[in-house]
Amino acid sequence: MTRPTSEEDKVYVWPNGNRSRTHEEWARYYKQIKESEGFDVDPFPGTCEFGLTAITDFDDEILIRCTKLAIEHFNKKNDMSYVFVKIEKATCSVATGLWYYVTFQAVDGEAEPKIFQAKVLYGVQRNIKVALCRLKPTAS
Repeated sequence: MTRPTSEEDKVYVWPNGNRSRTHEEWARYYKQIKESEGFDVDPFPGTCEFGLTAITDFDDEILIRCTKLAIEHFNKKNDMSYVFVKIEKATCSVATGLWYYVTFQAVDGEAEPKIFQAKVLYGVQRNIKVALCRLKPTAS
């Protein structure tokens, strides 16, 4: 782990080697949340804060189950037949369960995969609630 270099950020290093985010990292974190609605937040290795955290294990059974339910929800709502392909990016926050913000690919027939975003709650009682599933907005 690379230690912070500025005098101000040395305060953030904990005795166990973990650290809090630096002021610059917090600024980047909040900018990413604002610009992406929570879907595109970089990992901050070696840090130990709560909030939206980037997920790197896309093979997680619960994450995949939540994502598949999201595309099913989208299909029912829009009379479509997309099928989940793979997760591209995901973040998670802890609040009454796990809130997943997932960017993933799905296909409809033989067409090229489309990119979707879903916000899904995996509740403390193992219930799953899809709050949002949409095609990823294009940059303007």
